Parts: sequence; structure tokens; C-alpha cells
Amino acid sequence: MMNVTLAIPRSRPGHIASFTGPEGCNSVLLKLTDENGDTHIAERDPSSAIYHVRLPAASIGEALKCSMEAIDEAPPCDGIDLDRHEGSFDVSLAGAQFLTFHYGGDAVKPVINPIMTPGGTNMLREMMGAYTEGEHPWQRGLTLMQGAINEVDCWNEADKKGFGRTEQDAIAIHHRPLSLVWETENTWYELDKPLMTDSRSYRVFDTARDAVILDIALTLKASHGAITIGPTKEAGFVCIRVNPTMNASADGRMVNSYGAADEAGCWSKRAHWMDYFGPVGNETVGFAVFDHPENLRYPTAWHVRGYGLFAPNCWMNQPDHTIPDGETLTFRWRVVVHSGDTHSAQIRERYLDYVDGPRATWE
Repeated sequence: MMNVTLAIPRSRPGHIASFTGPEGCNSVLLKLTDENGDTHIAERDPSSAIYHVRLPAASIGEALKCSMEAIDEAPPCDGIDLDRHEGSFDVSLAGAQFLTFHYGGDAVKPVINPIMTPGGTNMLREMMGAYTEGEHPWQRGLTLMQGAINEVDCWNEADKKGFGRTEQDAIAIHHRPLSLVWETENTWYELDKPLMTDSRSYRVFDTARDAVILDIALTLKASHGAITIGPTKEAGFVCIRVNPTMNASADGRMVNSYGAADEAGCWSKRAHWMDYFGPVGNETVGFAVFDHPENLRYPTAWHVRGYGLFAPNCWMNQPDHTIPDGETLTFRWRVVVHSGDTHSAQIRERYLDYVDGPRATWE
């Protein structure tokens, strides 16, 4: 048994918070019991020694003192449901469909589409088929892709040399007390030639629908020789194509962490986070993407367009980056799928809690 004090560095709303676990602790779950006898279950992040916990609103200077014990299991959250199909599955949150993850069939890359508003309308542009004609058909939802992997274009799509695809090799799904996590292993190809592999995790937290947290971690593996990632605007890795009614060239808006609010002020510029919001049906909704402080070239530049493309891109106007044979490179992002605009969704406060949450002192 250990004790922990979680000090609050700034006033914060009540939502998911993150803190550093005790040294040497690898438990997936921790049970925190505060001085009032209330318990809080914390889950370890799939990609780091960080734990996530749901905490109430607090003011600057407050501290939550708890006893801590590592536990092996706890009941899974009841606000998330999963419905599996051949090559895809649906995730429901708070009793209604939230997203669908596609990884089989003719998918050129694993992709999420749709992501639904609380009212049940898709926030993404409707998905286009593999190798079809049209306006940027490869931007088919929320995808992980990149335009210059060993000089192979794994962003645009064509079934020929010089272009890449990503196949999912394995998947594991975990329904935990705070979240649903799916972890996948994937191989990137040029035709039938493997370029590299990756491990990735997607994590949806059990929250209200007005601000859903989707954490994404991606570890690139130079498992087929060194990987050189070149400078290109066609890069993410995270890429989102929003519903056309949200486009900033229509009635939507883009805002970055420095307050820029149009393509000229945001495209190719570095920022810690970006939010893209606008009308979908009779709702105002948006996607905010947070760059993690440990990511390469933090804070990232952004490939964000008025026509609805939204991608953090640390490769823009930068030199080549090489991952030596046998080594890895990890990225993390948080996507907040929210109702309302940037201010009403408390995006600034949520970002600060993501990068500098409650500070843990263990004894």
C-alpha cells in the first residue's frame, strides 16, 4: 500500500485527468481511496507510465490525498458497448452509436468512419471506396497515413509502385473500468513489399457525449530496414476529413492554440493544439487534436485546410528523419470530439490538463 497526493496546478473542470504512476509500477489498474472514503479507479496508458482517472472539478492549490493499491481487475464501464462485424466493429457510447472502425475487406488503410454527433449525424465526410475517382478519396474519415515513407507515398492511393497501403495483422480489444481500448499490429506495404510495421492503440473513454476523449498512440517499427520519413505536406500521421458542412470554407472554423482562426494563419504553422468545429445538422460540433509533448518536433505544424482536411504534420518544411533498422518511434495524440465551439468545449483547459495534469507525490 502506498499513499499519493494529487496537487492541482490550475483550476480545472471535472473530467478525465492524467498523472504519473509510482516508479516501477506496471499494474494496469490502481484503486485510489480518498480521505472521504470515495474510490477512484485509475487505468494505465497503453503506451506510457501514465495513469488516467476521472476526477471532480477542483481549484488551483487543492490537493487530493489518497491511499493506493494495485488491483488486477475491476468491472468494465457500462457506458460503452461493442458490436463486432466481419472486418469492422461499432462502438456505442451513452446508449447511442459513436463510431465504426473498419480494418478488413477492401480497406486500403484502417479507418474510423462514422463518428457521430450526440444527435446522430456523421461528423466526417462519407467514406469513399478504395482506388476510386473523386476529390481526395483517400481522406475517408479518421486515418493514420503519411506521404513519404522511404520515398513511397502512403497518403495518396494507387494500386501501383510508388504508393503504399496498410494491412492490419492483429487486434486485441480490452473493455476496462474507464475506457474501451483496441490495440492493433499493422504492416505498411508498397505493392507486396513490406516497408515497416507499427503498433497502435485507440482508446475511447466512458464520458458524456458533449466531450468524448479518443486517445491514439502509434509506434513505428523499422522492422524491414531503416525508415526514412521525408518532408511533405501530405502527412499526419493522424488525418481527419470533416463533414463538408463543418468546412472552414463554408460555415465552420479552425482555431489553433495561438488564436489563429483561418487557413492562412493555421496551415503549416506550429501549435500545441488545433480545433476544427462547425455546424452538422442542427448541432455545432468539432474535433480538437492535442499534440503530445514527447512527440517528435513538438509542437507540431498542421496540414489544415478550409475544404475540411485536418492533420498534425511535424514533417512539413523539415529535413528527413530516419529511424534506424530495428528501432522505433512513438507518437501520441488526444482527439476531443466535442459539442459547441472552442471556448464552450473548454479546449484550452482540457489541453493543459492533458500535458500538465494533477502532480503526483508518492510516499
